Amino acid sequence: ELLGGDSASPLDSAVVRRVTEAAPWWPAAAQKLHRDGLRLVVHLAAQGLDQYLDLGSGCPSPGRRQVHGLATAFNRSRHAARTVYVDRDPHAHDDRRISLVDRTDAVSVRADITDTGALFEHPAVQQLDLQRPIVVLLHDVLHWMPDETAARLIADLRRRLPRGSLISFTHLLPAPPPYATTPLVGAYREAGMRLRPRDLSAITAWNGTWPAYTHGPHTGAGPQPVCASLLRTPRPGPFPRPTFWSLSRGQASHRTPSTR
Repeated sequence: ELLGGDSASPLDSAVVRRVTEAAPWWPAAAQKLHRDGLRLVVHLAAQGLDQYLDLGSGCPSPGRRQVHGLATAFNRSRHAARTVYVDRDPHAHDDRRISLVDRTDAVSVRADITDTGALFEHPAVQQLDLQRPIVVLLHDVLHWMPDETAARLIADLRRRLPRGSLISFTHLLPAPPPYATTPLVGAYREAGMRLRPRDLSAITAWNGTWPAYTHGPHTGAGPQPVCASLLRTPRPGPFPRPTFWSLSRGQASHRTPSTR
């Protein structure tokens, strides 16, 4: 419901009302991150990336563009685009599966995204070409996980993904008023949910040897305490920075020509 959908349960709606009262800026920030995530898919598809693994994908938003539709519509690869959605929630999986009933370019999988061993052995994931680049999307996912779980998931993905792959994730950062995250965390905790804002230094520690590119409040991208990060396997060649991302401090050396 934070993303403007109308299929939320009464309990979900109550949670949204509670967290919005605690942090009025949060719905706009969540919606912006969602839009930017879709814009990123468009950008990467235009760069020839045609395989997408959307982890913790949640329920589809009726009437809104979805990852698979954008990946297919903007695909500039000689291969057909393919998207695999993964979520452990049965309701999210069923809604997604029903929405894809007439699609051949996407599939929904019900699985625990933190069990990467089982995930990469799943038949739907095995249908991806594991010798070619894969884009993993972890949007609005990692800040719901404990520290060790999130770090291990990123490390496992870095170990398993083929050369040329990318990991895209969004994350909430701790902040004081007027965008205070403490009331937001408290409101979710009252609803039985654990939201974990993390300092940017903790988030960038997940990169390992992979180059990382960050878009967030420290880049002039907006005041809300959220960031988006894009990791890619170490390899030569220019990085296709999204044209709607600004450069953060220390990343000017990665500037590439516009890809408009």
